[in-house]
Amino acid sequence: VLAQRYVQVGKKFTIKFDEEDALEVSPKFRLLIQTKLSNPHYRPEITAQCTIINFIVTEKGLEDQMLATVVEMENSELESKREANVKAQNDNTSKLEELERTLLQSLSDADPATILDNKALVEGLETTKKTAMEIEKAQEDSKKLDEEINKKRELYRRVAAEGSTLFFMLMQLAFVSRIYQYSLDSFYRFFKYAIEHTKPSDDIEKRVIALRGKIRYKIFQWVRRGLFEKHRQIFLTQITLRLMQKGVLKEPYKPKEVDFLLKAIPRIDVPKSPDWMQEKHWQLCQSLTQLEGFENLCNEIEKNGARFKEWYNELYPEQVPLPSEWKRAPLFHMLLILRCMRRDRTTYGLAKLINQALEDGEKFNRAETSFADIMTKSYKMSSPHTPFFFIISSGSAPKKIVEELVAQVNPKGFRSLSMGQGVDKDAEEDLKSGHKEGIWVFLENCHLMPRWLPKLEQMLDNFAAEGGNDRFRLFLSGEPSDKIPIGLLERCIKLTCEPPQELKANVSMAFKNFNAKDFDTKSDEKYRAILFALCFFHGLVVVRKRFGSSGWNGNYPFNLQDLRDSAKVMETYLEGGKVPWEDMKYIIGEIMYGGHITDDWDRKLCKAYLDFLMKDELFEEYDLIPYPAKGTTISFKCPKYTTHEAYFKHIDGLPETPITFGMSVNAELNYREDQADTLFRTLQDLQPKSAGIGGDDGGDKSDKFKDVKDIVEKFESLKIPADLLKADENRSPYQNVFMQESDRMNTLIDVILRSINDLEAALNGQLTMTDQLEKLQDSLLLYRVPVKWKDAYESCRGLIPWLTNLNFRIEQLNSWKDNPSISPKILYLNYLFNPQSFLTAIKQTEAQKTKTELNKLYIQTEVTGRAPENIESAIDTSSKKASIGVNICGFSLEGCGIDFNSKFLCESEPKKIILPLNVVMCKAAPFVAETKEDKNYYMCPVYKTKDRGSTRYVFTAQLKTKDTPQTVSYTHLRAHETREDLVCRLLLEKKNQH
Repeated sequence: VLAQRYVQVGKKFTIKFDEEDALEVSPKFRLLIQTKLSNPHYRPEITAQCTIINFIVTEKGLEDQMLATVVEMENSELESKREANVKAQNDNTSKLEELERTLLQSLSDADPATILDNKALVEGLETTKKTAMEIEKAQEDSKKLDEEINKKRELYRRVAAEGSTLFFMLMQLAFVSRIYQYSLDSFYRFFKYAIEHTKPSDDIEKRVIALRGKIRYKIFQWVRRGLFEKHRQIFLTQITLRLMQKGVLKEPYKPKEVDFLLKAIPRIDVPKSPDWMQEKHWQLCQSLTQLEGFENLCNEIEKNGARFKEWYNELYPEQVPLPSEWKRAPLFHMLLILRCMRRDRTTYGLAKLINQALEDGEKFNRAETSFADIMTKSYKMSSPHTPFFFIISSGSAPKKIVEELVAQVNPKGFRSLSMGQGVDKDAEEDLKSGHKEGIWVFLENCHLMPRWLPKLEQMLDNFAAEGGNDRFRLFLSGEPSDKIPIGLLERCIKLTCEPPQELKANVSMAFKNFNAKDFDTKSDEKYRAILFALCFFHGLVVVRKRFGSSGWNGNYPFNLQDLRDSAKVMETYLEGGKVPWEDMKYIIGEIMYGGHITDDWDRKLCKAYLDFLMKDELFEEYDLIPYPAKGTTISFKCPKYTTHEAYFKHIDGLPETPITFGMSVNAELNYREDQADTLFRTLQDLQPKSAGIGGDDGGDKSDKFKDVKDIVEKFESLKIPADLLKADENRSPYQNVFMQESDRMNTLIDVILRSINDLEAALNGQLTMTDQLEKLQDSLLLYRVPVKWKDAYESCRGLIPWLTNLNFRIEQLNSWKDNPSISPKILYLNYLFNPQSFLTAIKQTEAQKTKTELNKLYIQTEVTGRAPENIESAIDTSSKKASIGVNICGFSLEGCGIDFNSKFLCESEPKKIILPLNVVMCKAAPFVAETKEDKNYYMCPVYKTKDRGSTRYVFTAQLKTKDTPQTVSYTHLRAHETREDLVCRLLLEKKNQH
């Protein structure tokens, strides 16, 4: 139809679809297509075939509409005058046009010979002239009146601007998650509600300030209730920065400073950092010195190192003044320094900025604690045609919340359905009867029936047109999904329902699942102790997810049903007298909770928790803190209380620290840094792509990635020659690895150079700008690795560090090409596309030499503690090296430290999340029964990046530990359940998000 592929038959036109009969096309036929997508992107051929009209309201246009709404509500008489005046002006203009038309018609009809004797015509001319003068005077009076009215209306312009700005920020939330959809009608409802509930004042200026503050908070409160916890500060920060940019807030807005806050691009070639500061922090400080006002920052840090070190090591640095003259620095400058040196506390620094910048900013950061109160307030804003939509996540239970509201409001009835295949007819019947009789209907898990949801949307439209019982309410729940219709999401009051993020709240919620009366009547203290330990275990495994990949390798949907089922198993086993711990741990760890777990290392972790908690010592007020480090003073014991209430009071004393999880204190630091990275990355995505991040126009876009182009153009000359990659039947295992790596590297270089050249040609008008090229351009402008490049190998780096790392990889291959049949003197394993292939080559070399089967060998590791330059001078020939193994660099230890003198694992130092291991000796060794356990080795998984998982797993290394291990079976080896097993990992890439 769009291509107008019609077939002419005589004088008629027809069109044929597939195998159907040809249909006649009427000459009056027109096709109008509407989309609800806020920023649709069509293919060039669609754009050429259609006339595309943009009906999206602009921020200025919406501001004018809202101004009329505000004035009408605040001063209806003034708005009525304006409307009457506009109508009068339009009437006068129409009357004048009619007089001119009549006059011209009379002159046209008059006889030229007798035109001067035509009295009617002359009188008509006089009347028209007189009337025209009267209309002209009336128009002048109307203009003066219009100016007076507009002058009074403009007093409310700031209120309308506030509303318009907030609405357009709401629209951007859809880029964070598609589930965040808001209609203008819904926005207007809350906008008017805020105006109606603002305290009145006769002083216009005070009234305007009060209106802006009320609208800002009410809109934020409405939206916040429908946002996940991780997105709330993103939205609040966006509001603050936007209002600063528009000059609404007193806090000054400097585009370059905001740009640095969001991007924080480090400088690579910088002097050596102070001993007490990490290199990545020093690189950011050096980058910050390029901004006005920070020129002497690094000099001050070196000059007053002791004082800056003291501030750097503060637990809450955002609450402590900066050293030296920087203590008088503005809050935003302190935030930038915090961004460089203590990224983990940046979110708290932003909260402090929001508190200061926004009027009564603390209430914006203060969470609404009572969900019952949220539901009551939301219910007051609802209507029979405005459904509730609970955005659910793993472990949430919105039905119980709705049932509490049902008991409070007491509707005529309440029906609940869990959606799934074949339930659509029952749901439709419930909706029809509910709408007619005023019964409340709750449809759970709507995301499971996406094809039926458009019909639900149509039913709601029909209900609104028909009218119905005012007491009817519809409640929906579903996980975020791209298949839920936008129209349905826009009309709903959205509420997020997610389990609490704090350990104390989770343990309390878990314990609340068990009836107090039944608990108090249980006289067996074993039952109470084990149940309490189970609730504590449930809290640990659920809340541990907040630490990301440091917590679990996968995202598992542990829920309260797992806990209830485990409690039933425990009750059954207790009937026999003696507690069968091993059986109970197997059922709970391998089936109830273990049924969700897909990663072997995560299964091992779950078992480690249960092994620690589930034993006879539990009945003797056992300390539940798992695998505490030496000198740990934190304690949380399993009490011997007899009442349900007493246990609740005991939970209030549960410490909120990574040590409670058996993790290093640095795990919190890791979690907070990831949280800050996500916040700033999302804020970058929400910025307009047509301008710089800070709001300044960046000029020619090709200049913005000139530094990238300069780097990648050097790669062409560094490609491995094709003649070195020819097949050779006698090639060694190491040569195979070299050829595979070189081939992949040459392909990657070609992809990078081709994409950069294509983008440059598109910007110069020589090529069509495609979706892929636009995405490439956006990635380069935001200093992110383009997806097409990133697919080459796993990495968490930003663009410039990624290119620097790529250069190191190319240099390693070029230094290896002279003799690829043997391994280099020192090989950086983290510079390989496929590190497993090199480890396999080590085993293949040993297997060929000793005539051993390959599957009977494993990679044995030994930390040398020596720097690469010391190793190179100590080893001269490949024959010596072949007998003792291969020296490998690129390992980084996460979760604990290591004593390089004794080579034993130890506690990590504060704020040192990642520790480079320098050179590690790797060699192939045969499996031997009872080999490593007696020597206290910890079996440590090695991953490519900090974002772990089965696809990023490389192999298992062995690290010395002084802890006495509890051995468990792990494939052919014996792994150790030490404290480090809960947190310690080896990485082939340091954590670097910049």
